[in-house]
Amino acid sequence: MSAPEARTGAIYDIGYQHYEGRRLGRAGAVRALYVHGLRTMFGLGRGTLAKIPPVALIAFVLVPAVIQAAIAGLGNGQIQLFSHETYFRTTVWIFGLFCAFQTPELVTGDLQHRVLALYFSRALQRSDYVLARIGALTTGLFIVGLLPHIVLLFGQYFAAPDLIAAIKASLPTLPRIVAAALVVAVLLSTVSLTIAAVIRRRPFATVAILAVFMLASAFVMPLVMTRPDKMRYVILASPMMTGVGVTSWIFDTTTVHTPVDPTLFTPIPPLPPGADSAQVAARRAEFRRRNRARNRLTVWQVADVPGPLYLATTVSLLVLSAGVLTLRYRNIDT
Repeated sequence: MSAPEARTGAIYDIGYQHYEGRRLGRAGAVRALYVHGLRTMFGLGRGTLAKIPPVALIAFVLVPAVIQAAIAGLGNGQIQLFSHETYFRTTVWIFGLFCAFQTPELVTGDLQHRVLALYFSRALQRSDYVLARIGALTTGLFIVGLLPHIVLLFGQYFAAPDLIAAIKASLPTLPRIVAAALVVAVLLSTVSLTIAAVIRRRPFATVAILAVFMLASAFVMPLVMTRPDKMRYVILASPMMTGVGVTSWIFDTTTVHTPVDPTLFTPIPPLPPGADSAQVAARRAEFRRRNRARNRLTVWQVADVPGPLYLATTVSLLVLSAGVLTLRYRNIDT
């Protein structure tokens, strides 16, 4: 038998080289995640379909401000349909939709494609990942929240006869606008990100966020409006209503804690036997008066909950969300 052939091998230089640049480390990884989250929120660097939801929702947020700015210009600032104090109350449901459609884009993809273990095997910590995602979402909501107020301010400035006086008059409102936008952004982004992190599938996460934001508000509102004596604190079960309560308190405490006529919600006494037509007409008139008065009230005025309680509820929701996120990402194996 012939001796077996000796196996030979060859080494080929295909151009691999060591990385010799500056290593950005943990801070660079967090910054990259933060920037990627911002781009994902607004569909930057992605196809046209990914840009439609954020662009459409931003346009809806801006529509009332544009209308008010145009009316202010035509009416010399004498007509006011939307103000800084009530703008979040008018558009908070759009912020809920924005969170429902865009938040799952930030976290569900990482969970489904199992890239978190790769992230956490390097310098990036679990808390870094969560803070980067919350920071990106909060920044996006904060920008969206400020844009309509900027439009309102410019509408006031251009409609004012004295520009300098108008700017000076608006200065006390500026820190309130920033604080209110920041509260809404932090609260809604943290709660929605917690829901999306717990639910892996993107469609289910969207539905869950809509349920917590929209359905909770739709369920709470009739309870508070019909039985404020017993259901007033149910308003704190809705994250969106809680956020609006804080913003109303930031602008002016009286917009939240306003005395309401208690007779509007007490039962109307029944008619006595043999009541004449005048008594029937008076009862109907009282019923119509109460309905008109109730329709002019907001759910926050009817609930009559103090502003600091809204703020305490907001802090409690943030702490609860932080605990859930900590437990959720602690279980990710590396």
